[in-house]
Amino acid sequence: MNGKEVFLVEDGGRIALFAPYRGLIMEISEEEKERIVALVDQSQFSFENLTKIFPGIEEDHLLSRKTEGKTITEEEIFSPTSVVLFTTFDCSLRCLYCYAKAGEKKINMNQQVAKATIDFIIKNAKSKGQKKCFLGFHGGGEPTWNWPIFQFALDYFQKKARKNGLVPEISLVTNGMLSKKQIDWIAQRLQKVQVSLDGMKEIQNFQRPTVGNGKSFEVVYRAIASFIAKGLKVVIHSVVTEISVVRIPEIIHFFAVNFPGTTVHLEPVDQCGRGLITNQRFPSAKLFVKGFFEAEKIAKPFKVKMFYSGASSRLAEVRKNFCGVSTPNFIVTPTGLVTACNEVAEIDHPLARYFIYGYLDGSDGRFVFDYQKIGNLRHSTIEIDSMCRECFAHFYCTGDCLAKNLNSRGEKNIPFLNPRCKINRELTRHYIFNQLFAKKGELP
Repeated sequence: MNGKEVFLVEDGGRIALFAPYRGLIMEISEEEKERIVALVDQSQFSFENLTKIFPGIEEDHLLSRKTEGKTITEEEIFSPTSVVLFTTFDCSLRCLYCYAKAGEKKINMNQQVAKATIDFIIKNAKSKGQKKCFLGFHGGGEPTWNWPIFQFALDYFQKKARKNGLVPEISLVTNGMLSKKQIDWIAQRLQKVQVSLDGMKEIQNFQRPTVGNGKSFEVVYRAIASFIAKGLKVVIHSVVTEISVVRIPEIIHFFAVNFPGTTVHLEPVDQCGRGLITNQRFPSAKLFVKGFFEAEKIAKPFKVKMFYSGASSRLAEVRKNFCGVSTPNFIVTPTGLVTACNEVAEIDHPLARYFIYGYLDGSDGRFVFDYQKIGNLRHSTIEIDSMCRECFAHFYCTGDCLAKNLNSRGEKNIPFLNPRCKINRELTRHYIFNQLFAKKGELP
Protein backbone atom coordinates (compact mmCIF):
# COMPACT_ATOMS: atom_id res chain seq x y z
CA MET A 1 0.00 0.00 0.00
CA ASN A 2 1.32 3.41 -0.92
CA GLY A 3 1.37 5.08 2.49
CA LYS A 4 2.01 8.57 1.16
CA GLU A 5 -1.14 9.15 -0.81
CA VAL A 6 -3.97 6.63 -0.54
CA PHE A 7 -5.16 4.48 2.35
CA LEU A 8 -7.77 1.81 2.85
CA VAL A 9 -9.14 2.05 6.37
CA GLU A 10 -11.44 -0.65 7.72
CA ASP A 11 -13.74 -0.79 10.71
CA GLY A 12 -16.49 -3.24 11.58
CA GLY A 13 -16.75 -4.62 8.05
CA ARG A 14 -16.89 -1.19 6.40
CA ILE A 15 -14.10 0.12 4.17
CA ALA A 16 -13.09 3.73 3.64
CA LEU A 17 -10.94 5.08 0.83
CA PHE A 18 -8.92 7.86 2.44
CA ALA A 19 -6.58 10.28 0.68
CA PRO A 20 -5.83 13.06 3.21
CA TYR A 21 -3.79 15.35 0.95
CA ARG A 22 -6.53 15.19 -1.70
CA GLY A 23 -9.31 15.66 0.81
CA LEU A 24 -10.97 12.40 -0.28
CA ILE A 25 -12.95 10.18 2.03
CA MET A 26 -15.56 7.72 0.71
CA GLU A 27 -16.94 4.32 1.53
CA ILE A 28 -16.17 1.55 -0.94
CA SER A 29 -17.12 -2.09 -1.44
CA GLU A 30 -14.96 -5.18 -1.03
CA GLU A 31 -14.76 -5.52 -4.83
CA GLU A 32 -13.63 -1.91 -5.21
CA LYS A 33 -11.05 -2.47 -2.48
CA GLU A 34 -9.52 -5.38 -4.41
CA ARG A 35 -9.28 -3.30 -7.58
CA ILE A 36 -7.65 -0.42 -5.69
CA VAL A 37 -5.10 -2.76 -4.08
CA ALA A 38 -4.17 -4.06 -7.53
CA LEU A 39 -3.67 -0.49 -8.76
CA VAL A 40 -1.60 0.55 -5.76
CA ASP A 41 0.75 -2.37 -6.28
CA GLN A 42 1.78 -0.88 -9.62
CA SER A 43 5.05 1.03 -9.43
CA GLN A 44 3.72 4.10 -11.23
CA PHE A 45 0.59 4.43 -9.13
CA SER A 46 -0.77 7.92 -8.45
CA PHE A 47 -4.01 9.32 -7.14
CA GLU A 48 -5.17 10.01 -10.70
CA ASN A 49 -5.22 6.24 -11.33
CA LEU A 50 -8.27 6.03 -9.07
CA THR A 51 -10.36 7.63 -11.79
CA LYS A 52 -10.15 4.30 -13.60
CA ILE A 53 -12.35 2.92 -10.83
CA PHE A 54 -14.20 6.10 -9.88
CA PRO A 55 -14.54 8.17 -13.11
CA GLY A 56 -16.32 10.99 -11.30
CA ILE A 57 -15.34 11.51 -7.70
CA GLU A 58 -18.28 13.47 -6.39
CA GLU A 59 -17.95 16.72 -4.51
CA ASP A 60 -19.63 15.31 -1.43
CA HIS A 61 -16.74 12.89 -1.07
CA LEU A 62 -14.24 15.71 -0.75
CA LEU A 63 -13.25 17.63 2.34
CA SER A 64 -12.32 21.29 2.25
CA ARG A 65 -8.65 20.56 2.89
CA LYS A 66 -6.51 22.81 5.05
CA THR A 67 -3.01 22.54 6.42
CA GLU A 68 -2.39 23.17 10.10
CA GLY A 69 1.01 24.22 11.43
CA LYS A 70 3.93 26.15 10.06
CA THR A 71 6.79 25.09 7.84
CA ILE A 72 10.09 26.76 8.72
CA THR A 73 12.95 26.91 6.24
CA GLU A 74 16.53 26.53 7.35
CA GLU A 75 17.37 29.95 5.96
CA GLU A 76 14.65 31.77 7.89
CA ILE A 77 16.14 34.03 10.56
CA PHE A 78 15.13 33.06 14.07
CA SER A 79 13.31 36.05 15.51
CA PRO A 80 10.34 34.83 17.57
CA THR A 81 7.31 37.04 18.11
CA SER A 82 5.71 34.77 20.70
CA VAL A 83 7.00 33.43 23.99
CA VAL A 84 5.96 31.14 26.81
CA LEU A 85 7.24 32.16 30.23
CA PHE A 86 7.90 29.74 33.07
CA THR A 87 7.68 32.20 35.95
CA THR A 88 8.72 29.55 38.50
CA PHE A 89 9.68 25.94 39.15
CA ASP A 90 7.74 26.11 42.42
CA CYS A 91 4.15 24.94 42.82
CA SER A 92 1.31 24.67 45.30
CA LEU A 93 0.58 21.07 44.23
CA ARG A 94 2.54 17.82 44.21
CA CYS A 95 0.88 15.98 41.34
CA LEU A 96 1.83 12.31 41.26
CA TYR A 97 2.86 12.40 37.60
CA CYS A 98 4.33 15.91 37.19
CA TYR A 99 6.88 15.89 34.35
CA ALA A 100 8.80 18.74 36.01
CA LYS A 101 8.61 17.50 39.62
CA ALA A 102 7.33 21.01 40.29
CA GLY A 103 7.75 22.37 43.78
CA GLU A 104 10.98 20.56 44.55
CA LYS A 105 13.02 23.58 43.43
CA LYS A 106 12.11 27.04 44.72
CA ILE A 107 13.44 28.90 41.69
CA ASN A 108 11.55 32.00 40.54
CA MET A 109 11.92 34.20 37.47
CA ASN A 110 12.94 37.77 38.23
CA GLN A 111 11.70 40.97 36.65
CA GLN A 112 14.87 41.41 34.57
CA VAL A 113 14.35 38.11 32.72
CA ALA A 114 10.64 38.76 32.17
CA LYS A 115 11.20 42.29 30.88
CA ALA A 116 14.11 41.39 28.58
CA THR A 117 12.10 38.53 27.06
CA ILE A 118 9.02 40.64 26.40
CA ASP A 119 11.09 43.47 24.93
CA PHE A 120 12.76 40.95 22.61
CA ILE A 121 9.57 39.50 21.08
CA ILE A 122 7.92 42.91 20.73
CA LYS A 123 10.99 44.27 18.94
CA ASN A 124 10.88 41.27 16.58
CA ALA A 125 7.15 41.64 15.91
CA LYS A 126 7.52 45.32 15.13
CA SER A 127 10.51 44.79 12.82
CA LYS A 128 8.57 42.11 10.92
CA GLY A 129 5.61 44.39 10.49
CA GLN A 130 3.30 42.03 12.34
CA LYS A 131 0.02 43.18 13.83
CA LYS A 132 0.10 41.08 16.99
CA CYS A 133 2.37 39.20 19.39
CA PHE A 134 1.79 36.43 21.89
CA LEU A 135 2.64 35.76 25.55
CA GLY A 136 1.86 32.45 27.24
CA PHE A 137 2.29 31.27 30.81
CA HIS A 138 3.05 27.63 31.55
CA GLY A 139 5.23 25.46 33.82
CA GLY A 140 7.71 24.24 34.95
CA GLY A 141 5.76 25.10 38.04
CA GLU A 142 2.51 26.95 38.61
CA PRO A 143 2.89 30.30 36.76
CA THR A 144 0.62 32.17 39.19
CA TRP A 145 2.57 30.87 42.22
CA ASN A 146 5.13 33.59 41.45
CA TRP A 147 2.27 36.09 41.51
CA PRO A 148 4.29 39.36 41.49
CA ILE A 149 6.19 38.40 38.33
CA PHE A 150 3.08 36.94 36.71
CA GLN A 151 1.28 40.24 37.27
CA PHE A 152 4.25 42.31 36.15
CA ALA A 153 4.85 40.28 32.97
CA LEU A 154 1.21 40.28 31.89
CA ASP A 155 0.67 44.00 32.49
CA TYR A 156 4.03 45.02 31.04
CA PHE A 157 3.42 42.93 27.92
CA GLN A 158 -0.01 44.44 27.31
CA LYS A 159 1.20 48.01 27.75
CA LYS A 160 4.41 47.58 25.74
CA ALA A 161 2.63 45.81 22.88
CA ARG A 162 -0.08 48.44 22.57
CA LYS A 163 2.47 51.23 22.79
CA ASN A 164 4.15 49.69 19.73
CA GLY A 165 0.89 49.33 17.80
CA LEU A 166 0.61 45.58 18.38
CA VAL A 167 -2.36 43.51 19.55
CA PRO A 168 -1.31 41.54 22.66
CA GLU A 169 -2.55 37.94 22.87
CA ILE A 170 -2.18 36.08 26.15
CA SER A 171 -2.80 32.53 27.31
CA LEU A 172 -2.58 30.92 30.74
CA VAL A 173 -2.23 27.31 31.81
CA THR A 174 -2.90 27.01 35.54
CA ASN A 175 -3.52 24.40 38.22
CA GLY A 176 -6.49 26.47 39.39
CA MET A 177 -5.24 26.94 42.96
CA LEU A 178 -6.30 30.58 42.94
CA SER A 179 -7.83 32.98 45.41
CA LYS A 180 -10.98 34.95 44.59
CA LYS A 181 -8.87 38.09 44.20
CA GLN A 182 -6.54 36.32 41.73
CA ILE A 183 -9.48 34.93 39.75
CA ASP A 184 -10.99 38.41 39.47
CA TRP A 185 -7.67 39.92 38.36
CA ILE A 186 -7.15 37.27 35.67
CA ALA A 187 -10.74 37.45 34.44
CA GLN A 188 -10.41 41.17 33.83
CA ARG A 189 -7.47 40.60 31.46
CA LEU A 190 -8.00 37.25 29.71
CA GLN A 191 -10.72 35.72 27.56
CA LYS A 192 -9.60 32.09 27.81
CA VAL A 193 -7.78 29.93 30.35
CA GLN A 194 -6.74 26.28 30.65
CA VAL A 195 -7.22 24.73 34.08
CA SER A 196 -6.05 21.28 35.17
CA LEU A 197 -8.70 19.11 36.83
CA ASP A 198 -8.45 15.33 36.64
CA GLY A 199 -12.02 14.48 37.56
CA MET A 200 -14.26 14.09 40.56
CA LYS A 201 -13.16 14.91 44.11
CA GLU A 202 -11.56 11.55 44.94
CA ILE A 203 -9.58 11.42 41.67
CA GLN A 204 -8.39 15.04 41.78
CA ASN A 205 -7.38 14.91 45.44
CA PHE A 206 -5.45 11.66 44.96
CA GLN A 207 -3.66 12.55 41.70
CA ARG A 208 -3.14 16.27 42.35
CA PRO A 209 -2.66 16.75 46.10
CA THR A 210 -1.47 20.00 47.64
CA VAL A 211 1.80 20.34 49.54
CA GLY A 212 1.54 18.06 52.55
CA ASN A 213 -0.98 15.80 50.78
CA GLY A 214 -3.85 18.25 51.18
CA LYS A 215 -6.97 18.42 49.03
CA SER A 216 -7.15 20.56 45.90
CA PHE A 217 -10.56 19.73 44.43
CA GLU A 218 -12.72 22.40 46.06
CA VAL A 219 -10.37 25.27 45.17
CA VAL A 220 -9.94 24.20 41.54
CA TYR A 221 -13.65 23.51 41.08
CA ARG A 222 -14.44 27.00 42.36
CA ALA A 223 -11.87 28.56 40.01
CA ILE A 224 -13.37 26.88 36.92
CA ALA A 225 -16.92 27.77 37.94
CA SER A 226 -15.87 31.37 38.60
CA PHE A 227 -14.10 31.76 35.25
CA ILE A 228 -17.17 30.42 33.42
CA ALA A 229 -19.47 32.72 35.36
CA LYS A 230 -17.28 35.67 34.35
CA GLY A 231 -17.57 34.76 30.69
CA LEU A 232 -14.16 33.18 30.07
CA LYS A 233 -13.76 30.21 27.77
CA VAL A 234 -12.33 27.33 29.77
CA VAL A 235 -10.34 24.31 28.61
CA ILE A 236 -10.14 21.60 31.25
CA HIS A 237 -6.94 19.56 31.02
CA SER A 238 -7.45 16.11 32.51
CA VAL A 239 -4.70 13.52 32.88
CA VAL A 240 -5.84 9.89 32.67
CA THR A 241 -3.97 7.35 34.80
CA GLU A 242 -4.26 3.59 35.37
CA ILE A 243 -6.70 4.39 38.16
CA SER A 244 -8.94 6.79 36.26
CA VAL A 245 -8.90 5.23 32.76
CA VAL A 246 -11.93 3.03 33.50
CA ARG A 247 -13.83 6.11 34.70
CA ILE A 248 -13.42 8.34 31.62
CA PRO A 249 -17.17 8.36 30.80
CA GLU A 250 -17.96 9.18 34.42
CA ILE A 251 -15.36 11.96 34.46
CA ILE A 252 -16.73 13.52 31.28
CA HIS A 253 -20.28 13.29 32.62
CA PHE A 254 -19.14 15.14 35.74
CA PHE A 255 -17.52 17.87 33.65
CA ALA A 256 -20.52 18.09 31.30
CA VAL A 257 -23.07 18.47 34.09
CA ASN A 258 -21.03 20.96 36.10
CA PHE A 259 -19.29 22.86 33.30
CA PRO A 260 -21.45 22.59 30.15
CA GLY A 261 -20.01 24.18 27.04
CA THR A 262 -16.39 23.75 28.07
CA THR A 263 -13.66 21.93 26.16
CA VAL A 264 -11.94 18.93 27.76
CA HIS A 265 -8.42 17.88 26.82
CA LEU A 266 -7.90 14.23 27.84
CA GLU A 267 -4.33 13.02 27.93
CA PRO A 268 -2.91 9.68 29.14
CA VAL A 269 -0.23 9.99 31.79
CA ASP A 270 3.38 9.64 30.66
CA GLN A 271 5.95 7.93 32.86
CA CYS A 272 8.43 10.72 33.47
CA GLY A 273 9.48 13.22 36.14
CA ARG A 274 7.75 12.52 39.46
CA GLY A 275 5.79 9.77 37.72
CA LEU A 276 8.96 7.66 37.67
CA ILE A 277 9.10 7.84 41.46
CA THR A 278 5.39 7.21 42.03
CA ASN A 279 5.30 4.52 39.32
CA GLN A 280 2.67 6.20 37.15
CA ARG A 281 2.51 3.83 34.21
CA PHE A 282 0.80 4.52 30.89
CA PRO A 283 -2.85 3.41 31.14
CA SER A 284 -4.30 0.75 28.85
CA ALA A 285 -4.57 2.21 25.35
CA LYS A 286 -7.56 -0.07 24.69
CA LEU A 287 -9.40 1.21 27.75
CA PHE A 288 -8.50 4.83 26.95
CA VAL A 289 -9.98 4.53 23.45
CA LYS A 290 -13.06 2.69 24.70
CA GLY A 291 -13.66 5.32 27.39
CA PHE A 292 -13.09 8.15 24.92
CA PHE A 293 -15.72 6.79 22.51
CA GLU A 294 -18.29 6.33 25.28
CA ALA A 295 -17.54 9.77 26.74
CA GLU A 296 -18.08 11.50 23.38
CA LYS A 297 -21.72 10.40 23.39
CA ILE A 298 -22.15 11.73 26.91
CA ALA A 299 -20.49 15.06 26.12
CA LYS A 300 -22.43 15.88 22.95
CA PRO A 301 -25.81 16.91 24.47
CA PHE A 302 -23.99 19.24 26.87
CA LYS A 303 -22.04 20.86 24.00
CA VAL A 304 -18.80 19.77 25.64
CA LYS A 305 -15.96 19.25 23.17
CA MET A 306 -13.30 16.60 23.75
CA PHE A 307 -9.87 16.23 22.23
CA TYR A 308 -6.60 14.35 22.59
CA SER A 309 -3.28 15.62 21.25
CA GLY A 310 -2.39 12.72 18.93
CA ALA A 311 -5.52 12.75 16.76
CA SER A 312 -7.97 15.24 15.32
CA SER A 313 -11.63 15.13 14.34
CA ARG A 314 -10.88 17.91 11.84
CA LEU A 315 -9.74 15.61 9.05
CA ALA A 316 -9.50 18.48 6.58
CA GLU A 317 -6.71 20.03 8.66
CA VAL A 318 -3.64 17.95 7.83
CA ARG A 319 -0.94 18.78 10.36
CA LYS A 320 2.63 19.68 9.43
CA ASN A 321 3.96 19.17 12.93
CA PHE A 322 2.80 17.80 16.27
CA CYS A 323 3.62 21.00 18.13
CA GLY A 324 5.87 24.03 17.82
CA VAL A 325 9.10 22.20 18.65
CA SER A 326 10.22 22.46 15.02
CA THR A 327 9.57 26.22 14.85
CA PRO A 328 11.17 26.06 17.46
CA ASN A 329 9.04 27.15 20.40
CA PHE A 330 10.53 30.07 22.32
CA ILE A 331 10.10 29.08 25.96
CA VAL A 332 12.02 30.93 28.65
CA THR A 333 12.59 29.30 32.03
CA PRO A 334 12.99 31.01 35.42
CA THR A 335 16.77 30.93 35.04
CA GLY A 336 16.71 32.43 31.54
CA LEU A 337 17.35 29.22 29.61
CA VAL A 338 15.56 28.89 26.26
CA THR A 339 13.93 25.57 25.39
CA ALA A 340 11.71 24.27 22.59
CA CYS A 341 9.79 21.88 24.86
CA ASN A 342 7.73 22.49 28.00
CA GLU A 343 8.90 19.17 29.40
CA VAL A 344 12.62 19.91 29.02
CA ALA A 345 13.32 23.04 31.05
CA GLU A 346 16.45 22.26 33.05
CA ILE A 347 20.02 21.67 31.96
CA ASP A 348 20.24 18.34 33.80
CA HIS A 349 17.30 16.84 31.87
CA PRO A 350 18.37 13.81 29.76
CA LEU A 351 17.11 15.55 26.60
CA ALA A 352 18.45 19.02 27.41
CA ARG A 353 21.12 18.94 24.71
CA TYR A 354 18.42 18.48 22.06
CA PHE A 355 15.78 20.96 23.23
CA ILE A 356 17.58 23.69 25.18
CA TYR A 357 19.09 25.95 22.54
CA GLY A 358 19.80 29.31 24.16
CA TYR A 359 19.97 31.52 27.21
CA LEU A 360 19.59 35.12 28.31
CA ASP A 361 22.96 36.75 28.93
CA GLY A 362 22.52 38.57 32.22
CA SER A 363 25.43 40.92 31.53
CA ASP A 364 23.80 42.68 28.56
CA GLY A 365 20.21 41.41 28.54
CA ARG A 366 20.55 39.76 25.13
CA PHE A 367 19.61 36.26 24.08
CA VAL A 368 22.34 33.90 22.87
CA PHE A 369 21.24 31.06 20.58
CA ASP A 370 22.84 27.87 19.31
CA TYR A 371 21.83 28.04 15.64
CA GLN A 372 23.01 24.50 14.97
CA LYS A 373 20.47 23.24 17.49
CA ILE A 374 17.79 25.49 16.00
CA GLY A 375 18.51 23.95 12.60
CA ASN A 376 18.27 20.46 14.07
CA LEU A 377 14.92 21.27 15.69
CA ARG A 378 13.56 22.69 12.44
CA HIS A 379 14.29 19.37 10.78
CA SER A 380 13.05 17.27 13.70
CA THR A 381 9.57 16.56 12.30
CA ILE A 382 10.29 16.74 8.58
CA GLU A 383 11.51 13.19 8.16
CA ILE A 384 8.79 11.00 9.66
CA ASP A 385 9.79 7.38 10.13
CA SER A 386 9.08 5.24 7.06
CA MET A 387 6.88 2.94 9.16
CA CYS A 388 4.81 5.96 10.20
CA ARG A 389 4.30 6.96 6.57
CA GLU A 390 2.48 3.68 6.01
CA CYS A 391 -0.04 4.67 8.68
CA PHE A 392 -3.18 6.69 7.84
CA ALA A 393 -2.97 8.47 11.22
CA HIS A 394 0.40 10.15 10.65
CA PHE A 395 -1.24 13.12 8.94
CA TYR A 396 -2.60 14.10 12.36
CA CYS A 397 -0.02 12.82 14.86
CA THR A 398 2.95 13.62 12.55
CA GLY A 399 5.13 11.17 14.42
CA ASP A 400 3.68 12.30 17.78
CA CYS A 401 5.43 14.12 20.63
CA LEU A 402 9.17 14.30 19.96
CA ALA A 403 10.08 14.46 23.66
CA LYS A 404 8.14 11.25 24.29
CA ASN A 405 9.70 9.52 21.29
CA LEU A 406 13.38 10.28 21.89
CA ASN A 407 15.68 8.33 24.15
CA SER A 408 18.60 9.91 25.99
CA ARG A 409 20.87 9.22 22.99
CA GLY A 410 18.57 11.26 20.73
CA GLU A 411 17.31 8.20 18.87
CA LYS A 412 13.64 7.89 17.94
CA ASN A 413 11.80 4.98 19.49
CA ILE A 414 10.33 2.29 17.24
CA PRO A 415 6.85 3.28 15.99
CA PHE A 416 3.89 1.16 17.06
CA LEU A 417 5.65 0.08 20.26
CA ASN A 418 4.50 3.33 21.83
CA PRO A 419 0.95 2.84 23.23
CA ARG A 420 0.10 6.36 22.08
CA CYS A 421 0.36 5.04 18.50
CA LYS A 422 -2.55 2.68 19.10
CA ILE A 423 -4.63 5.55 20.51
CA ASN A 424 -3.67 7.79 17.56
CA ARG A 425 -4.69 5.15 15.02
CA GLU A 426 -7.94 4.11 16.68
CA LEU A 427 -9.18 7.65 17.27
CA THR A 428 -8.29 8.66 13.70
CA ARG A 429 -10.12 5.58 12.38
CA HIS A 430 -13.08 6.60 14.51
CA TYR A 431 -13.07 10.14 13.08
CA ILE A 432 -12.83 8.85 9.49
CA PHE A 433 -15.92 6.70 9.88
CA ASN A 434 -17.76 9.41 11.77
CA GLN A 435 -17.18 11.59 8.71
CA LEU A 436 -18.67 8.88 6.51
CA PHE A 437 -21.67 8.49 8.83
CA ALA A 438 -22.23 12.25 8.71
CA LYS A 439 -22.10 12.29 4.91
CA LYS A 440 -24.65 9.50 4.72
CA GLY A 441 -26.88 11.07 7.36
CA GLU A 442 -26.33 8.10 9.67
CA LEU A 443 -25.84 8.31 13.41
CA PRO A 444 -22.42 7.01 14.49
